[in-house]
Amino acid sequence: MTLNAASLKTVAPGAAMLGFSALAAQLRCDGVALSDLFAGTGLEPDDIDNAYAPMSPAQRMAVFANAQRLSSESDVALRAGARQRIGDFGIYGFALASSATFRDGLEFGIAHMQPAMPFLQPTLRIVGDVAILTCAPAERFGAVLPFVAEFWRSSLNSLFRRVLEVPLPARRLVCNYPAPAHWRSYAPIFGCTPEFDADVLEWHFDAAILEAACPDANSITHELCTRLCVAAAYDGYQAGGWAGRVRGACLDDARCMVSVARLAERLGMSVRTLHRRLADQGVTFKGVVDHTRKELAIGYLSNSKLPVVDIAERVGFSEATNFRKAFKRWTGKVPSDYRTGAA
Repeated sequence: MTLNAASLKTVAPGAAMLGFSALAAQLRCDGVALSDLFAGTGLEPDDIDNAYAPMSPAQRMAVFANAQRLSSESDVALRAGARQRIGDFGIYGFALASSATFRDGLEFGIAHMQPAMPFLQPTLRIVGDVAILTCAPAERFGAVLPFVAEFWRSSLNSLFRRVLEVPLPARRLVCNYPAPAHWRSYAPIFGCTPEFDADVLEWHFDAAILEAACPDANSITHELCTRLCVAAAYDGYQAGGWAGRVRGACLDDARCMVSVARLAERLGMSVRTLHRRLADQGVTFKGVVDHTRKELAIGYLSNSKLPVVDIAERVGFSEATNFRKAFKRWTGKVPSDYRTGAA
């Protein structure tokens, strides 16, 4: 796959930078600077701190190619994936972890986590007592295929282990590429001997684990996370662009308090330029912030028993009175009426 400046610019941003902080951290341990990892990709080092920074498929491939070329260790993708935490997968990771059972979480992840793992496109099937995760054919990735497969499989393995609090009971790990020099590193990570030079990318494990209860299951948390993941408006902002960056900054802030001046400085531009770029997308800074606060408020009112005064504080209002006025402007209802209707 040939990547150049033109192709990186012409591919529309579509996937968030979820999971890449672990890759950057591992490469830093190997002496690779973030600026070198992002060199020639059109991405800025500061983007790594924003899970909703726009990132096109071509840019992802360029980052993987840089990582593979710059690392002095051949198993860097495996080691980077093993560093992943639930939070590295953003709202999707918390939604999976708070699911009632591992099956619920896994099926949720397959349906909604494409922004985090768009290359794998996994599907799940059950054959007897074996569950099989199959990934879409990815030969088009050429020489980068093993790196991509190793990184995301190791990332998911780490995520599954943290969600279950026990290792995934793997039986087979099937790879559609030749055995790498570090092939012995697979077994300690995945708990089974890998198979190479196959025609498919598959991961076999005991189906019984699907019915295991997730230790951190919480119906309120899961419903709130699910709402944020599936809301149509959220999908639109998540898709990328400058509106996505503003929304990401809101979600990253514990109280949804985002200053246009601070965000513009973080993005390396003037406030006027940020306003202009948002206008090019047909939105305003205040509009994106208000929309984010509205969705969060609706989620809290629908899926929690938090007092209105606490919800107001969590979505950026110092006074509950001001929150009630804003909520009525957004929805036509006061918070207590909305909660009654939702119930």
